[in-house]
Amino acid sequence: MDIQKFEEYLKIDSKNYNQLNLETLNHYITRFMYTVPFENISVQNQKSISVNIDDLYEKIVINHRGGFCYEMNTIFQFYLEQKGFSITCASATIHTPDDGWSNDGSHMTTIVQLDRPYIADVGFGDLPINALPVHYESDNMTVTTVSGSYRAIYGENEEILVQKLQDDNSWRTSYKAKNISRPWSYFEEHLEFNEHNPESIFVQTLLITMAKTYGRVTMSQDQLTITKADGKEQSPVTPQNYKSILQKYFGLDVTIQTIENKV
Repeated sequence: MDIQKFEEYLKIDSKNYNQLNLETLNHYITRFMYTVPFENISVQNQKSISVNIDDLYEKIVINHRGGFCYEMNTIFQFYLEQKGFSITCASATIHTPDDGWSNDGSHMTTIVQLDRPYIADVGFGDLPINALPVHYESDNMTVTTVSGSYRAIYGENEEILVQKLQDDNSWRTSYKAKNISRPWSYFEEHLEFNEHNPESIFVQTLLITMAKTYGRVTMSQDQLTITKADGKEQSPVTPQNYKSILQKYFGLDVTIQTIENKV
Protein backbone atom coordinates (compact mmCIF):
# COMPACT_ATOMS: atom_id res chain seq x y z
CA MET A 1 0.00 0.00 0.00
CA ASP A 2 1.27 3.43 -0.96
CA ILE A 3 0.96 5.39 2.29
CA GLN A 4 1.56 8.75 0.62
CA LYS A 5 -1.22 8.21 -1.93
CA PHE A 6 -3.50 6.90 0.82
CA GLU A 7 -2.94 10.14 2.74
CA GLU A 8 -3.40 12.26 -0.36
CA TYR A 9 -6.71 10.57 -1.14
CA LEU A 10 -7.99 11.05 2.41
CA LYS A 11 -6.55 14.62 2.49
CA ILE A 12 -4.59 13.81 5.63
CA ASP A 13 -2.32 16.63 6.77
CA SER A 14 0.67 14.50 7.73
CA LYS A 15 2.88 17.57 8.19
CA ASN A 16 0.84 18.99 11.06
CA TYR A 17 -0.57 15.70 12.36
CA ASN A 18 2.33 13.33 12.93
CA GLN A 19 2.48 12.78 16.69
CA LEU A 20 1.23 9.66 18.46
CA ASN A 21 -1.51 11.52 20.28
CA LEU A 22 -5.28 11.91 20.35
CA GLU A 23 -5.28 15.00 18.14
CA THR A 24 -3.56 13.10 15.33
CA LEU A 25 -5.75 10.02 15.79
CA ASN A 26 -8.90 12.15 15.58
CA HIS A 27 -7.61 13.81 12.41
CA TYR A 28 -7.06 10.41 10.80
CA ILE A 29 -10.52 9.16 11.82
CA THR A 30 -12.23 12.33 10.63
CA ARG A 31 -10.53 12.32 7.24
CA PHE A 32 -11.30 8.62 6.72
CA MET A 33 -14.97 8.95 7.64
CA TYR A 34 -15.47 12.07 5.52
CA THR A 35 -13.88 10.35 2.51
CA VAL A 36 -14.75 6.65 2.61
CA PRO A 37 -18.41 5.59 2.78
CA PHE A 38 -19.62 2.57 4.71
CA GLU A 39 -21.25 0.43 2.01
CA ASN A 40 -22.12 -3.17 1.16
CA ILE A 41 -22.45 -2.80 -2.60
CA SER A 42 -20.07 -5.68 -3.31
CA VAL A 43 -22.24 -8.00 -1.22
CA GLN A 44 -25.36 -6.78 -3.02
CA ASN A 45 -23.64 -7.34 -6.37
CA GLN A 46 -22.46 -10.79 -5.23
CA LYS A 47 -18.81 -9.81 -5.64
CA SER A 48 -16.30 -11.48 -3.33
CA ILE A 49 -14.82 -9.49 -0.45
CA SER A 50 -11.05 -9.44 0.07
CA VAL A 51 -9.29 -8.14 3.17
CA ASN A 52 -5.87 -8.29 1.57
CA ILE A 53 -4.30 -4.86 2.10
CA ASP A 54 -3.36 -4.37 -1.55
CA ASP A 55 -6.88 -5.33 -2.64
CA LEU A 56 -8.41 -2.93 -0.12
CA TYR A 57 -6.07 -0.16 -1.25
CA GLU A 58 -7.13 -0.70 -4.86
CA LYS A 59 -10.81 -0.79 -3.98
CA ILE A 60 -10.84 2.25 -1.69
CA VAL A 61 -8.06 4.54 -2.93
CA ILE A 62 -7.79 3.66 -6.62
CA ASN A 63 -11.45 2.86 -7.31
CA HIS A 64 -12.94 5.33 -4.79
CA ARG A 65 -15.16 2.77 -3.09
CA GLY A 66 -15.99 2.01 0.52
CA GLY A 67 -16.73 -1.20 2.37
CA PHE A 68 -18.05 -2.63 5.60
CA CYS A 69 -16.38 -3.23 8.95
CA TYR A 70 -13.93 -5.98 7.99
CA GLU A 71 -12.63 -3.93 5.07
CA MET A 72 -12.68 -0.44 6.59
CA ASN A 73 -11.14 -1.30 9.93
CA THR A 74 -8.55 -3.66 8.41
CA ILE A 75 -7.06 -1.00 6.14
CA PHE A 76 -7.35 1.68 8.85
CA GLN A 77 -5.58 -0.55 11.37
CA PHE A 78 -2.80 -1.18 8.86
CA TYR A 79 -2.41 2.56 8.31
CA LEU A 80 -2.35 3.32 12.04
CA GLU A 81 0.33 0.68 12.60
CA GLN A 82 2.43 2.16 9.80
CA LYS A 83 2.20 5.52 11.58
CA GLY A 84 3.35 3.96 14.85
CA PHE A 85 0.10 3.63 16.82
CA SER A 86 -0.50 0.66 19.11
CA ILE A 87 -3.74 -0.94 17.93
CA THR A 88 -5.94 -3.87 18.87
CA CYS A 89 -8.09 -5.60 16.28
CA ALA A 90 -11.03 -6.48 18.52
CA SER A 91 -14.14 -8.55 17.96
CA ALA A 92 -17.56 -7.28 18.94
CA THR A 93 -21.14 -8.41 19.25
CA ILE A 94 -23.85 -6.10 17.92
CA HIS A 95 -27.02 -5.16 19.78
CA THR A 96 -29.75 -6.14 17.33
CA PRO A 97 -33.04 -4.24 16.78
CA ASP A 98 -34.99 -7.06 18.48
CA ASP A 99 -32.90 -6.45 21.63
CA GLY A 100 -30.76 -9.53 21.09
CA TRP A 101 -27.05 -9.91 20.41
CA SER A 102 -25.21 -11.11 17.33
CA ASN A 103 -22.38 -13.63 17.54
CA ASP A 104 -19.03 -12.36 18.76
CA GLY A 105 -16.97 -11.47 15.71
CA SER A 106 -19.93 -10.31 13.67
CA HIS A 107 -18.31 -6.89 13.98
CA MET A 108 -14.64 -5.92 13.88
CA THR A 109 -13.61 -2.79 15.73
CA THR A 110 -10.37 -0.90 16.33
CA ILE A 111 -8.97 0.01 19.75
CA VAL A 112 -5.99 2.36 20.02
CA GLN A 113 -3.90 2.57 23.18
CA LEU A 114 -2.83 6.09 24.16
CA ASP A 115 -3.16 7.41 27.71
CA ARG A 116 -6.12 5.01 27.86
CA PRO A 117 -7.84 2.76 25.31
CA TYR A 118 -9.81 4.56 22.61
CA ILE A 119 -12.40 3.17 20.23
CA ALA A 120 -11.23 4.24 16.75
CA ASP A 121 -13.87 2.45 14.70
CA VAL A 122 -14.29 3.66 11.10
CA GLY A 123 -16.44 0.72 10.00
CA PHE A 124 -19.66 0.74 12.00
CA GLY A 125 -21.90 3.24 10.24
CA ASP A 126 -23.11 5.30 13.19
CA LEU A 127 -20.22 6.56 15.27
CA PRO A 128 -18.66 10.01 15.73
CA ILE A 129 -15.75 11.30 13.67
CA ASN A 130 -13.56 11.29 16.79
CA ALA A 131 -12.18 8.50 18.94
CA LEU A 132 -14.18 7.42 22.00
CA PRO A 133 -12.21 7.27 25.26
CA VAL A 134 -12.92 4.04 27.10
CA HIS A 135 -13.84 4.95 30.67
CA TYR A 136 -15.89 4.05 33.70
CA GLU A 137 -19.40 5.47 33.58
CA SER A 138 -18.79 7.77 36.54
CA ASP A 139 -16.05 9.58 34.58
CA ASN A 140 -18.63 10.95 32.10
CA MET A 141 -16.41 11.26 29.01
CA THR A 142 -19.14 11.65 26.40
CA VAL A 143 -18.27 12.63 22.82
CA THR A 144 -20.92 14.83 21.19
CA THR A 145 -21.10 15.67 17.49
CA VAL A 146 -23.79 16.90 15.12
CA SER A 147 -24.91 13.25 14.78
CA GLY A 148 -25.49 12.77 18.51
CA SER A 149 -23.77 11.87 21.77
CA TYR A 150 -21.67 8.73 22.15
CA ARG A 151 -19.58 7.04 24.80
CA ALA A 152 -17.53 3.89 25.41
CA ILE A 153 -17.77 2.62 28.99
CA TYR A 154 -16.62 -0.43 30.87
CA GLY A 155 -19.34 -2.97 31.56
CA GLU A 156 -19.21 -6.33 33.29
CA ASN A 157 -15.97 -8.34 33.05
CA GLU A 158 -14.18 -5.34 31.52
CA GLU A 159 -16.33 -5.49 28.40
CA ILE A 160 -16.40 -2.21 26.48
CA LEU A 161 -19.91 -0.95 25.76
CA VAL A 162 -20.15 1.46 22.83
CA GLN A 163 -23.32 3.48 23.34
CA LYS A 164 -25.40 6.27 21.81
CA LEU A 165 -27.71 8.63 23.66
CA GLN A 166 -31.36 8.18 22.66
CA ASP A 167 -34.13 10.77 22.38
CA ASP A 168 -35.46 9.75 25.82
CA ASN A 169 -32.00 10.45 27.35
CA SER A 170 -31.29 6.75 27.86
CA TRP A 171 -28.10 5.13 26.61
CA ARG A 172 -28.44 2.26 24.14
CA THR A 173 -25.50 -0.08 23.59
CA SER A 174 -24.63 -0.33 19.88
CA TYR A 175 -22.09 -3.09 20.43
CA LYS A 176 -19.85 -4.56 23.09
CA ALA A 177 -16.24 -5.65 22.72
CA LYS A 178 -13.23 -6.76 24.72
CA ASN A 179 -9.77 -5.26 24.48
CA ILE A 180 -8.33 -8.53 23.17
CA SER A 181 -6.44 -8.71 19.89
CA ARG A 182 -7.97 -11.18 17.44
CA PRO A 183 -6.25 -12.71 14.40
CA TRP A 184 -8.01 -12.47 11.06
CA SER A 185 -8.89 -16.18 11.24
CA TYR A 186 -11.25 -15.32 14.12
CA PHE A 187 -13.44 -13.31 11.74
CA GLU A 188 -13.40 -15.55 8.66
CA GLU A 189 -16.65 -17.40 9.36
CA HIS A 190 -18.38 -14.13 10.22
CA LEU A 191 -17.29 -12.51 6.97
CA GLU A 192 -18.55 -15.60 5.15
CA PHE A 193 -21.91 -15.23 6.93
CA ASN A 194 -22.25 -11.51 6.30
CA GLU A 195 -21.23 -11.93 2.68
CA HIS A 196 -23.39 -14.90 1.67
CA ASN A 197 -25.97 -15.98 4.25
CA PRO A 198 -29.58 -14.98 3.43
CA GLU A 199 -30.08 -14.15 7.12
CA SER A 200 -27.34 -11.52 7.02
CA ILE A 201 -28.63 -7.94 7.02
CA PHE A 202 -25.93 -7.11 4.45
CA VAL A 203 -27.29 -9.75 2.07
CA GLN A 204 -30.88 -8.73 2.71
CA THR A 205 -30.60 -5.01 2.10
CA LEU A 206 -28.42 -2.27 0.66
CA LEU A 207 -26.80 0.08 3.17
CA ILE A 208 -24.65 3.08 2.33
CA THR A 209 -23.90 5.73 4.93
CA MET A 210 -21.38 8.52 5.34
CA ALA A 211 -20.58 11.18 7.89
CA LYS A 212 -20.96 14.78 6.77
CA THR A 213 -20.08 18.10 8.37
CA TYR A 214 -23.82 18.68 8.83
CA GLY A 215 -24.66 15.17 10.05
CA ARG A 216 -25.03 11.95 8.07
CA VAL A 217 -26.37 10.71 4.74
CA THR A 218 -27.77 7.18 4.45
CA MET A 219 -29.07 5.38 1.40
CA SER A 220 -31.03 2.14 1.18
CA GLN A 221 -32.41 0.45 -1.90
CA ASP A 222 -35.53 2.59 -1.71
CA GLN A 223 -34.73 5.74 0.24
CA LEU A 224 -32.19 8.49 0.84
CA THR A 225 -32.10 9.96 4.35
CA ILE A 226 -30.23 13.16 5.15
CA THR A 227 -29.86 13.62 8.90
CA LYS A 228 -29.04 17.06 10.28
CA ALA A 229 -29.14 18.55 13.76
CA ASP A 230 -32.63 19.93 13.13
CA GLY A 231 -34.16 16.76 11.69
CA LYS A 232 -34.29 14.37 8.75
CA GLU A 233 -35.05 14.78 5.06
CA GLN A 234 -36.10 11.72 3.06
CA SER A 235 -36.51 11.16 -0.66
CA PRO A 236 -37.06 8.11 -2.88
CA VAL A 237 -34.29 6.13 -4.58
CA THR A 238 -35.12 4.77 -8.02
CA PRO A 239 -33.28 3.01 -10.86
CA GLN A 240 -33.35 6.36 -12.65
CA ASN A 241 -31.84 8.57 -9.94
CA TYR A 242 -29.64 6.34 -7.79
CA LYS A 243 -26.40 6.88 -9.70
CA SER A 244 -26.64 10.65 -9.38
CA ILE A 245 -27.34 10.20 -5.64
CA LEU A 246 -24.30 7.94 -5.28
CA GLN A 247 -22.08 10.49 -6.98
CA LYS A 248 -23.46 13.57 -5.22
CA TYR A 249 -23.48 12.30 -1.64
CA PHE A 250 -20.96 9.44 -1.54
CA GLY A 251 -18.53 10.04 -4.41
CA LEU A 252 -19.36 6.61 -5.81
CA ASP A 253 -19.48 5.60 -9.47
CA VAL A 254 -20.80 2.05 -9.44
CA THR A 255 -23.74 0.02 -10.69
CA ILE A 256 -25.93 -1.65 -8.05
CA GLN A 257 -27.67 -4.66 -9.52
CA THR A 258 -30.39 -4.89 -6.88
CA ILE A 259 -31.54 -1.38 -7.78
CA GLU A 260 -31.15 -1.92 -11.51
CA ASN A 261 -33.36 -4.99 -11.21
CA LYS A 262 -36.16 -3.22 -9.34
CA VAL A 263 -39.50 -3.56 -11.06
